[in-house]
Amino acid sequence: MNNAPAAITYSGLKPYGQTGTGRTLLVTAQHRQLLDGFKKISEIPSSEGYYAQSITKAVESLRGCTAPVNSFMKNGTPNRRCIVFSGFEIEYETGSYYGGPQTDVIIVDIRITKKQSQTESKPALWNIEYNVDSEEWEKSSKPEPILRATEKLPGTKVKPIKVGINGYANNLDHAASMLPSHISRGEEPAINSLKNSGYNLFYVPQSGSSLKAGWSFLRDLGRTNRIELEAARILAAHMKEAHEQELYVEWTSHRGGSKVLTTAMKLLAQRSIKLQKKQQIFLSDHTSSHFEADIARRAIDMDTSFSKWYNSTPGISQFIGGKALGSAELCCSINELLNHTPNEKRIEKLIDTVAQGKETYIKTIQNGTLAVTLATKFGITIAFASTLAKTLGSTILASIPSLNENYHKSSLDPVKQLTKKIVYRK
Repeated sequence: MNNAPAAITYSGLKPYGQTGTGRTLLVTAQHRQLLDGFKKISEIPSSEGYYAQSITKAVESLRGCTAPVNSFMKNGTPNRRCIVFSGFEIEYETGSYYGGPQTDVIIVDIRITKKQSQTESKPALWNIEYNVDSEEWEKSSKPEPILRATEKLPGTKVKPIKVGINGYANNLDHAASMLPSHISRGEEPAINSLKNSGYNLFYVPQSGSSLKAGWSFLRDLGRTNRIELEAARILAAHMKEAHEQELYVEWTSHRGGSKVLTTAMKLLAQRSIKLQKKQQIFLSDHTSSHFEADIARRAIDMDTSFSKWYNSTPGISQFIGGKALGSAELCCSINELLNHTPNEKRIEKLIDTVAQGKETYIKTIQNGTLAVTLATKFGITIAFASTLAKTLGSTILASIPSLNENYHKSSLDPVKQLTKKIVYRK
């Protein structure tokens, strides 16, 4: 008696789009039935319809590209990949299964991860609305599978879609309450406008070690964990999604969200995707280099016309991670001068850059003795050490987790917050 399992058979999947050009997609009978069901649901205008539509579109996209921005390659297998979305994953292999010149795609598995997104254990896009009665920001009942325009946020140049990307936060509700301050840059009229329109939150789940609002970042500096990398790939897919719909979007990251945003932009740059200046970023209280972010945003042709595209308190995380020991501003200026400044404006830009460097040099002289000691102890340059010496005292307050949740317009804001905590016991 033969107890060997029956071999899995695959057959070509009929295109769900209008054309059948591109690679052949092969699926099992079970997955064909599943996808046919999603196709029917996708034709119904509802949240489930948008979810089903995102799955069928993702499958069809494999006819044109076998390595989209949100794909992983399985270790040790050159042809096994997986594309990730906030509510599902598609695992597939590539090869010439029909013997033709074009690479075929065989769908190995379609995994529904909706429950993981809803339990906040997987990166996902959420709609956030302001409840006037409770005076609190509230999340939607389910995550959004697709970044799309709404009546209140049509994604036009005048009314772009607002998306926040959290870093260190206790949970989704905590992140949802923090981001409005940063999306509105701390301006009361902008916050009121946001209360009327709502916003989207790209929620990045945090590991237990990340909950101290940046204190653990030194240990992880330069490394991207699994959740952050998965989040960056899903975020990159949403950015590409917005580009294909020709939407205007403002992406605002807070704290460690800057690393996820920067990685997403790098993934788009690797595919030579250009956003035609319809999207822009703002890094608030960032803990990763805004010089790297500047290189990445220019590489994908983001809108760089706003001179104020980042803000940070002088905290330890921002000083060492976000500002690269105080040198990031100068690096950004030099990069803009050499690569992004027209010839007729280079003289003026050169003067500004030299003036900025001169100011840093004067500060270095003022802290000479301590700077030499720091440079010797930590193996860093005198310029970096002197900037570090002068800044350490003022960074401690700004690095206290409970004092850097809101957007800061000046370095005195953390001091004011601490004073209020002492006086009013809160």
